[in-house]
Amino acid sequence: MKRSALLIICIFLAGRLLAQTQTITGKVTTSTGEAIAGVTIYEKDVPNSGAVSDRNGIFKLDLRGKGILIVQSMGFLQKEVQVGGKTEIDVQLAIDAKGLEDVVVIGYGQKKKITNTGAVSAIGGAEIRETPTASLQNALAGRVTGFTTQQRSGKPGSDGANMLIRGLSTMSGNGAPLVIVDDLEFAGNISEIDADQVESISILKDASTTAIYGIKGANGVIVITTRRGKNGRPQITLRSEAAGQRPTYLPDYLGSYDVARLRNEALKNDGLAAQFTEEDLQKFKDGSDPFGHPDIDWAKTLLRPFSMQTYNNLNISGGTEKAKYFISAGYLWQNGMVKDFTVDEDLNSNYYYKRYNFRSNLDFNATKSLTLNVDLSGNFANRNEPNIGGRNARNNVFFEISDYTQLPPFAYNPYNPDGSYGANPTVGSYSNSIIGRFALGGYNRSYDNTITTNLRATQKLDFLVRGLSVKGIIGYNAMTRFWRSMTRTSFPAYKYDAAADTYSPFDPNVFRVEKLNLGYVTDANNSAKKLNLQAAINYDRTINGHHVYALALFNQTSDNRGADEPVYFRGYAFRAGYDFHQKYLFELNAGYNGSSRFSSGKRYSWFPAVSAGWNVAEEDFIKNNVRFLDLLKLRVTYGIMGTDAISDGSAYRYLQLYNRTGTYSIGDVSTTVNGIVEGTLGNDITWEKERQPDFGIDIRMFRGKVTFTADYFSRYRYNIMITRGSVPTILGVNLPPVNLGRVQNRGFEVEAGYNNSYRNFRYSAKANMSYAKNKVLYMDEAMPAYPWLNRTGNPLGTIPGYQFIGYYTDDADVAASPKPAGLTPKRGDLKYADLNKDNVIDVNDQRIMKYPNLPNTILGFTGSVGYKSISFSFTLQSALNFANRKVAESINPFANNLRPIHANAWRPDNPDPDFPRLTTVGSISNATTYPSDYWFRRSDYLRIKTIQLAYDLPKKMAERISLQGVRIYTSGYNLATWMLVDKNIYEVDPETPSGTEGGDYPVQKVINFGLQVTF
Repeated sequence: MKRSALLIICIFLAGRLLAQTQTITGKVTTSTGEAIAGVTIYEKDVPNSGAVSDRNGIFKLDLRGKGILIVQSMGFLQKEVQVGGKTEIDVQLAIDAKGLEDVVVIGYGQKKKITNTGAVSAIGGAEIRETPTASLQNALAGRVTGFTTQQRSGKPGSDGANMLIRGLSTMSGNGAPLVIVDDLEFAGNISEIDADQVESISILKDASTTAIYGIKGANGVIVITTRRGKNGRPQITLRSEAAGQRPTYLPDYLGSYDVARLRNEALKNDGLAAQFTEEDLQKFKDGSDPFGHPDIDWAKTLLRPFSMQTYNNLNISGGTEKAKYFISAGYLWQNGMVKDFTVDEDLNSNYYYKRYNFRSNLDFNATKSLTLNVDLSGNFANRNEPNIGGRNARNNVFFEISDYTQLPPFAYNPYNPDGSYGANPTVGSYSNSIIGRFALGGYNRSYDNTITTNLRATQKLDFLVRGLSVKGIIGYNAMTRFWRSMTRTSFPAYKYDAAADTYSPFDPNVFRVEKLNLGYVTDANNSAKKLNLQAAINYDRTINGHHVYALALFNQTSDNRGADEPVYFRGYAFRAGYDFHQKYLFELNAGYNGSSRFSSGKRYSWFPAVSAGWNVAEEDFIKNNVRFLDLLKLRVTYGIMGTDAISDGSAYRYLQLYNRTGTYSIGDVSTTVNGIVEGTLGNDITWEKERQPDFGIDIRMFRGKVTFTADYFSRYRYNIMITRGSVPTILGVNLPPVNLGRVQNRGFEVEAGYNNSYRNFRYSAKANMSYAKNKVLYMDEAMPAYPWLNRTGNPLGTIPGYQFIGYYTDDADVAASPKPAGLTPKRGDLKYADLNKDNVIDVNDQRIMKYPNLPNTILGFTGSVGYKSISFSFTLQSALNFANRKVAESINPFANNLRPIHANAWRPDNPDPDFPRLTTVGSISNATTYPSDYWFRRSDYLRIKTIQLAYDLPKKMAERISLQGVRIYTSGYNLATWMLVDKNIYEVDPETPSGTEGGDYPVQKVINFGLQVTF
């Protein structure tokens, strides 16, 4: 009886459940019948019941509610569909030609693009993840306007590019922008943010978008929004990538025969005896004496042809109406270029970088009006570098490879016949065997730990005033770094004499390998704690087409770094805006901020900005007559921003400093007492400020297929903190910074795009150009002897140098031409202009070089095509109007290991050379002591920045193997580079820093293969 009753109950409940569940299938298309993939479909009021359309626009969904569907997709207008009793439906979405649904993230909020009046560039996380680079900012190059990057190095863990927004406008500090992650200032390095965690990045460029940050917004702001969970079933995505890396440029060095021949030539030019005999040259040439006359390609001997990079990430997202979650964990490994010479597997002496990232974003709807967010993120990283010492303890293998005094090709054979390490004290007198130092020298390794916790609560106050809400945030960030080293310096190595079959020790006092030394160091300069508190009240409401919104926010930050003085920030931010039917737009922003870097009387200031816009396309005379025009918006902004960044990072510079140094004696019986001396003088400084107007236009045409945006800006930076240059050093005391510097920076940005599709074929193209040219208006420099030495009026970063006018052609030309005092040039040496006409070449004949090492023009072009499940995209990037100069071991012959350019030096039979006369002594052609426009070479380039080819497994095939999606792809980064103006005589990447002596870790090109699986 009981079993029968239980069976009846089960049947009854099953019937009830079946009655409540309705399965429907459908297809989402455009108005022309083209399928739309990736459309989100969910039930109204039952958001955890949802689906996503496949490549053919097909979806399947089990209904649990009242049968009302919300259908939405980027680029289309949202649609509400009543299902009724249907089991199959077709949904047509209208193209969002005016961008009504598009939003852009701004400071402390977001706005619809159609009503945005500020200058903002934005990019989505999916686009960023197409670039196989370890550093997040590298993925933005060439893709967004107003953003300049220069990747100075390819070293694992240190390959993140320097960043500028709208160029450089200050001579104090590096001009780096403020980085905001989920409304809070990010205390770490942007390079350490995992791209998988990023939903979008906005670049805030003008006063109307950055003034709200007050004394932190003058250099522009990067706003990063991380990914969050969405209503729906759990979605698990696994992404795994493996890449090969190799240098974009690597110097090509000559072999022993050519080097010895050119060495003799240089000695002959100097009137000195040859170093190498004909017998020596022949042995170098035929390789008959590999130990007495070695010919070693040190780059090939020490470096791998390519190094590896791997990346693996797992994320889980989903949620219900009450709670949503996004959890991500990733691991990145970058190996270095050095071959494995280690004899102990635990003693890795290569460069490498390991990073573990994690993030947990949890969102809770505690009540219908209260939302709670709990975010926890962090990363753990370690960087490894070899301990190889070297000349002056540079500890840099790339410097040694370029150093003629250390590793010429004939220095020594790496290994002797008995297997011992080769060495030659008469050549490499500064260091032992380079192979032995890699095998036994050990490593220096840093460990970085970063933890960030953000807690948010948002309470809607509609029961008081509709559209009113309050929000509170507590953010805490902690960073630590310490170093661990296992090192040694001494081990036996020998010079082998093949003729006598004898071994001579490199160091006669070393007979065995030294024991390892263990070291630990806490890096206080890279350890910090930051606490951020925010409280805000928001109002946002639309009544009969009148949209009114406002924000009032309190923000306080304490920043403690190592043993330095803590820095405190307190600010109040305000925003008020109005628009009428998204046609007439007006917004007012202001920040009232204070910084503990300044005295109480100069601690706080206002930073206001105003903006207005007019959507001309919404006027009837446009709607009725220019129907192809979807959007025509005119924008204008003006405001004041600031920065409290002091170039040396010190706080309390308004106070007089005293230094503990020296001693003195007191008393009848001499007693030594530590002394105190006057240090840098105090000065009641204040923040830098900047005034910036901006004029912009946004256009969309032909139902959103054509887009165009342009901006013109003029940045006037004043009160820049500088040290006086006009006060003579005879004053005898260090001068404090003063608010005297002024810089003008003007430019424009243009972006044009086109996208279209035909049935299963889709394609798009987007081109952009950013131009920003600065000029120093005042820098308090000492009055120069001649006007051409004045740095005022020139771009920031330019330095003086000589003007190359040709070569000295013969002895008569040398005698008749101006020359340096005490130095007699020879034919084939560089000849410089005598600007002051005193017949002597000296510093008064230098003029400010035309180009700095910072490009003022950035070009980008992104294209994509796709057919069904196959897609291809690429980005070209170009930088123009900048120069690079190398010195010493990078270019000077016999400091630098000789390269093909040295072989094409000036000779009587070669009057059109690539290089001046070779010499072994000081000359006017020395790139270090005589900087000139001969050595400042234009570095303008064009490169294939990124490329990706991908295949998405059809949804039906993926479902057969119980997967939601499978994506297979190959991608590349920095694949090819072309110099556009001057020859790359230094054979280094054009973005490497200027003025270096060699040893830059080469920037890498990356070829990547990846697999993404979604469960």
